Amino acid sequence: MPGRGALADMLDQQSRYQFNPHLTKDETITNILVKSLTVFPSPDFSLALHLLPPHILTPASASSALPAAGDAPLSEAVQKLNVLNNLLAQASYAAFWSTLDSDDLYADLIADVAGFEELIRIRIALTIAQSVREIERSVLESWLGMQGEAFNKFVHDVCQWKINGTVVQVPPNKENEAKGTIVRENVKMEQFSRVIRRAYEQPA
Repeated sequence: MPGRGALADMLDQQSRYQFNPHLTKDETITNILVKSLTVFPSPDFSLALHLLPPHILTPASASSALPAAGDAPLSEAVQKLNVLNNLLAQASYAAFWSTLDSDDLYADLIADVAGFEELIRIRIALTIAQSVREIERSVLESWLGMQGEAFNKFVHDVCQWKINGTVVQVPPNKENEAKGTIVRENVKMEQFSRVIRRAYEQPA
């Protein structure tokens, strides 16, 4: 499975395609975009998207017939992946999984990125761990797109969180701990005196 360094190499390869369009391979471009999704919320997907020519970024006409899975043009594949990216950016995780399962084209697009779904779940879990100390099991199941024993195993073994009945407890960390804020204002006495004096001054 390619790591972050491999992703940087893939983005570099895509930038070369920008200056050498005759070398462009649709499969390589979609693989770069799919891999970029696995490192959200980093801007890698947007960066890769902006290296593509405008005609690829133009949404397909709603009136045109959609091709069969595997025969879709690059522009349609890019639009579909952009939908997934937007759902992740909006933290619409349940909608992300339902969208991913809604079209066979998605399965074709993510097939070359080993462990895609696992990587996405890990990124979602990291985001959750930064914001909450506990979460309803049913909500977390929908956000991770899994249930039953697979869910239990992921929560215990990968996240190392505790399931307590219908609630999943997230260990405290520096991001999800509630911290009081102390606001100190340095107001000098002469500032008060000026305010009081003006209150008694007669208007001109």
